Amino acid sequence: MITLDNSAIQIKINPELGGSLFGFTYQGNDILRPTKADATTPQETSMFIMLPYCSTIEKGQFNYFGISRHVPANQGTDPTPIHGDGWLAKWHVESQTETAVTLSYKHDRATGFPFDYNAKVTYTLNGNQLDITLSIQNSSDLPMPCGMGIHPYFLNPDAARLTFTSSHIWHHKNDPIFDRPYPTPEEWNFEKGAEMKEDFDTAFGGWDGHASIVYSDKQLEIEISAQDIFHHLVLYRPPKADFFCLEPVSNTPDAFNLAAYGVIGTGIQSIGGGQTLTKTISITCLRG
Repeated sequence: MITLDNSAIQIKINPELGGSLFGFTYQGNDILRPTKADATTPQETSMFIMLPYCSTIEKGQFNYFGISRHVPANQGTDPTPIHGDGWLAKWHVESQTETAVTLSYKHDRATGFPFDYNAKVTYTLNGNQLDITLSIQNSSDLPMPCGMGIHPYFLNPDAARLTFTSSHIWHHKNDPIFDRPYPTPEEWNFEKGAEMKEDFDTAFGGWDGHASIVYSDKQLEIEISAQDIFHHLVLYRPPKADFFCLEPVSNTPDAFNLAAYGVIGTGIQSIGGGQTLTKTISITCLRG
């Protein structure tokens, strides 16, 4: 376990389990759900990384440059792979200081996503801000489609007020529309700030890269900012849970197949052989 501490923020990172966060505190208060000592899966951590894609690839199949690609299942018997390779991999420590660490992961196309790539994540503490820099280098010869994002578990959903913009919805689990975006319904509009409903699982599009979570009872505000490829935001709150997830992501659910069908705006990135995609997401903690 790696601990970074700058007196304002402390985070714990487990390279053995996807480079996941096992804790995130600000001035001694938990910002993300603490990870239990016996946690064995990324879903039990405080936050995990998603790359080289976010969410799902339906039935593990997609077409790219006219070639049919297969992606093996990575969650038990479910044939649909989810969240990429990085969250389930062992990462290696490349460099470390008291306030920053860089981890790396080398992927072989034979073990998951059908392209060779090298990935890095750098966690950096800057005052009251955590910067998470994700990087994917295509080590294949052909252009590689990809995406990236983070999956944090925030606390106290009943006390949280969310603010973020969105122009459309890509998917809501209670709706029959899966193959195209449609305008954000008023009851799911968080532009002026709103509480979230229980049992919520929605992918928003047209996000401008800025979101806030306000806990008025703790006089605490959490700001999320993400660089230009992160135009999508997933809000997930399962029933009767003491957490919720607000996930900055570059691509929509099943983005590879939607893009192959000609749907515009899925967020899929394409990087040529030897090229690298590097972007940063920041989480800032403020006292009211």
